This record gives sequence, C-alpha cells and structure tokens, in this order.
Amino acid sequence: MNRKNTIFPVKILLSLTCLVSMNSGVFASESSNSASPAELMTSKSTSGKPEGKPGDTLKSVTSTGGAVPDTVQRAPNGLDPANQSMTSGRVITTSAQKAAASAAATRILEHDPGVAPEVSSAAGSKRPTIALALGGGGARGAAHIGVLKVLRENNIPIDYIVGNSMGAVVGGFYSSGVPLDDIQTMMEDGSMRKAYTPMSLAPKVLLTGVSKLNPFHGKNPYAGLFSGKAFRKYLSKKLPRPDMQVSETKIPFSAVATNLVDGQAYRISDGPLAIAIQASSAISPLIKPVPIGDKVFVDGGIRANLPASAARDTGADIVIAVLVDEPMRTIPARKFKKFAGVATRMADIVLAVADERQLQFADVIINPDVSGVPVLSRKGVDAKKAELAGELAARKALPAILNSLKNPPKPDAAVAAARKKFNI
Repeated sequence: MNRKNTIFPVKILLSLTCLVSMNSGVFASESSNSASPAELMTSKSTSGKPEGKPGDTLKSVTSTGGAVPDTVQRAPNGLDPANQSMTSGRVITTSAQKAAASAAATRILEHDPGVAPEVSSAAGSKRPTIALALGGGGARGAAHIGVLKVLRENNIPIDYIVGNSMGAVVGGFYSSGVPLDDIQTMMEDGSMRKAYTPMSLAPKVLLTGVSKLNPFHGKNPYAGLFSGKAFRKYLSKKLPRPDMQVSETKIPFSAVATNLVDGQAYRISDGPLAIAIQASSAISPLIKPVPIGDKVFVDGGIRANLPASAARDTGADIVIAVLVDEPMRTIPARKFKKFAGVATRMADIVLAVADERQLQFADVIINPDVSGVPVLSRKGVDAKKAELAGELAARKALPAILNSLKNPPKPDAAVAAARKKFNI
C-alpha cells in the first residue's frame, strides 16, 4: 500500500479513536468505577445519580427522517442490561450444546418471519436453480461486477441473490435491473463513495464534537459520524424507481444486516430496497445505524460478511459464493509500523475467520485476487482492478459452474442434519 492509499484509512482510524474518546468514560475518575462486587450483582448506583430499576424500559424516539415509511420510524425499547441483576452465567458441556453454540455463528435469521424468500422452480424448467451470495469488502466489492458480467455472458441463470454490504449494493442494483455498466460507472467515478461519506472525516469529527453541546441531534439519535441520508437518496435515485420495494426486483433479492439489539444477522427481504441496502452497508460508527421496525441495523459484515448460509436457505440447488477478501498471505513485519497497516491486517484477519465458517454452505466459491485494493479506496483505478480480478476469477470458475449445472451437487448430509437439528 503506497503512501496515498494509507491516508484515508489512517484518517478513519484516528478520527474514530478521537470520537470514541470524547464519548467514553476512559478519562473518568477512579471513584466512578469503585462499585463493589455485591453492588454490581444488584445494579446499585455508586455515583449518587438515580438509575433505572430492573424491569424499567429505555425511552427513545427514533426516525430515519426523509419521509421514510412508519415501519422504519418505530424504535425498539427494551430492558437495559446495566439495570438487570447479574446471573451465574452458563456452562456448556454436552456435544449438542457445543454444536448449537457453534451453529449460531452461521445462522442468518429472517427480518420478517412472514416472508419466506425461496427460489422459484425455474419456471417449470428442469435445470437446477442457482443462488448467488455476494460478500462485503468495500472497494474490493467491485469484483462482483466482473463476476456478474461473466455469468451473464455465458448465460448462467441466477435465481436469487443474497448480498452483504458492497455485495448488497451491487446485488441490489443488479437484481432491480440496473445495467452493469451503470453500476461500474458509480464505482469508478467516485459518486457512490461521495454519497456514502459526503465530507472529509477530520472536519466531520470536529462538527460532531461541537454538536454534542446542542440538545437537538436530529431525528436519528443513534451514534454515527454520518446520518446515511445522502447515501439513501443516492441509492433511491439510481434505482429504476425511488420507492422500489425489495419484493419487486427482477431477480429475487435479500440484503443481510446485523441487528445491534440482539446481535444477530438478518436477511431483509421486504420493504424499501434503498433502505435495505443502506442498512446492510452501514459501517458503524462511520455511518449511523438504520432502524427498521424493532431492530437497529448496521453492516452485515459484523456477523455474516459472506452470506452463503442465507443463500442456501433459499432452497437453491446450487450456491455460488463470491468472496472478495484479500488472500491471507505472510506480509513483512515493517507493514505494522503504521496505524493503517495494523488496522487493515486486523480487519482482514477478522473477516477471513468469519467467512471461513460460511464456505461450507457454498458449492462453488469464487475468490478474486484483490490483493493491493484497499477496502476504503478512493481511487477509480482500484475499482477497475477489482472488476478485472472478478472477471478473471469467474472465467476460471466457469468449468466448475457448468459441471454443477449438468450434475447438481447433493446437499451435504452432515450440514443438512445439523441445520435440521438446531433449526437453522
């Protein structure tokens, strides 16, 4: 990574560190943390200020603003864990308990239980159905465009697309009928990035700090440097219709996002398409969380960066997963003398571990070589590089995909049994 490529990641790292410091109790006096074990168990306050009692609910009024449907305006209320008595914890000993806990790592729930996203029977055709899982990866997600181009050129049918973060952006646009060339232009001309972060981080951090003196923080009270309104408006403008619903896409589509309230990943398969994409790509605390119904969503990558299990849940015969993580190669120790080097490596490791859990649910995995493309790149040339990487990897995967269409893989018995046993 050259010097120019490191500027933006470093700014994000330092800016977010400053923001967290301003709003945390790191610099509080020791007396504020002097609660005894007994007081901690009973949630008694030692600060002299009144606190809520067990059973109290948190009061909040939430709105994403901008004439968003009422279902998105409602904010969840619930018990504050800080005001609840501590329990004795849990002990896991049996194989079934361990398997259930492990299986939870790959579970992706449905946002609306009344919606059951499944692939159709390919219009009566005898051909196998295909679901595509597009993973997150920031600028590296431009590789999805290259993959989609190759699949389209070779008449590979796509019956369902599940996307996360940039995979949700590219997959959502493509599913709605936006031409690939238009999506490519959005990635390369910088318009999408500018809509995502409308101004530089340094002045934004300063403005955010000053705004703390103002009791009116806008209609969305959740923490974040940017509200996400500009990005949502951008998405709406670029879609075939601003008010397009997820259920109206030409190719069935779901966006994966993480709910901060319960910590689980969800597949959003209904409601406004622009809001579903925004929720899936809301990197916190850079972008404010997106409240939908009783959930508060952020980027799906926190829980399920590569949504292969959700693609498998559509019932498709074949699941093709596109993984845009940078290969985990050994790199020189000198790279970690800079904040950007450490931050980038940590992010790559965390994503690699999370994505490895999802690989078992895919039949064909396409992993373009996006080495050297920073996740938060501002350069159009990096988008072009990622697109070419996706195209090359997809062409290499064509024989395996065509073979799967001729000889559909049988569901893995072990995976199927585990999912049935633990209801996932």
